[in-house]
Amino acid sequence: MDVGEAIYKRRTIRRFQDRPVSYDFLEKCVDAGRLAPSGRNHQLCEYIIVDDKQMLPRMFENVQVWGQLEAPKEEVDLRRAPRAYIIILINRTWENEASRPRWITTYDVGFAAENIILSALEQGLGACPALMFKEEKLKQILNIPESHDVALVVAMGYPDESPVMEVATDSVKPWVDNEHVRHIPKRKLEDITYRNQFA
Repeated sequence: MDVGEAIYKRRTIRRFQDRPVSYDFLEKCVDAGRLAPSGRNHQLCEYIIVDDKQMLPRMFENVQVWGQLEAPKEEVDLRRAPRAYIIILINRTWENEASRPRWITTYDVGFAAENIILSALEQGLGACPALMFKEEKLKQILNIPESHDVALVVAMGYPDESPVMEVATDSVKPWVDNEHVRHIPKRKLEDITYRNQFA
């Protein structure tokens, strides 16, 4: 799969098969994140891979993977929950040593996350980047020191859904049809692109 194909094929996956993910695959994803661009090459991100079957339900309780269009957690079939998580951490000690404002570090997190997600796709995995999580609970569960912040959680597994990308017309709000297929409207290229100057 070439890069262009991967970008077009990638969709956020929120429902997963009841099937374990190889640790080698997850480590390859982290390696892709490690190689992402980093401002001034400071490389302030660190990663935790969670794939232990006993820990997955605790992770699911504290990470919001299901979108607003999905059923509440108490109604969710846990057999369709993520089978692994990659937690992206920011090492504040390194950040302070580098004298970098947090907003710059946030770009590094985004670059790393996209590399992780595209690497997952190449290996047949689906991923859901999650910004809604209970940080203090995750720190307790994963024994994360106070020197580190949880920046982003990427939930992963083998996809059990196939969201559809379509051209946005009146709204860019995602929607779910009667067959439980999620539709993701994207703005048209010509509506958001300018050449040489705005307008």
